[in-house]
Amino acid sequence: MSRISEKAFRKIAENALVVLYEQYPAAMSTAKIADELARDNEFTLRVMDFLKGKSLVIRLAEGRHGAYSSWNKWKMSPAAYKKYSEQG
Repeated sequence: MSRISEKAFRKIAENALVVLYEQYPAAMSTAKIADELARDNEFTLRVMDFLKGKSLVIRLAEGRHGAYSSWNKWKMSPAAYKKYSEQG
């Protein structure tokens, strides 16, 4: 797999935030976000973990029917949503 620059990685992370912003407050699976970004699931999971480390997204551990077993759902954190809303 080819390496991606830090600048390109950050741009992709910004695009992931835009996708989540448009769906707020609904959560999206990693696979759905990957589809929107035209990236593979593994790379998208890496992007989402990066954003989680920055407290920009929240990983949901449970849904209406119990714990998610083998997949993740994500949503933009309320603080990040508020900041994005003020900008634009």
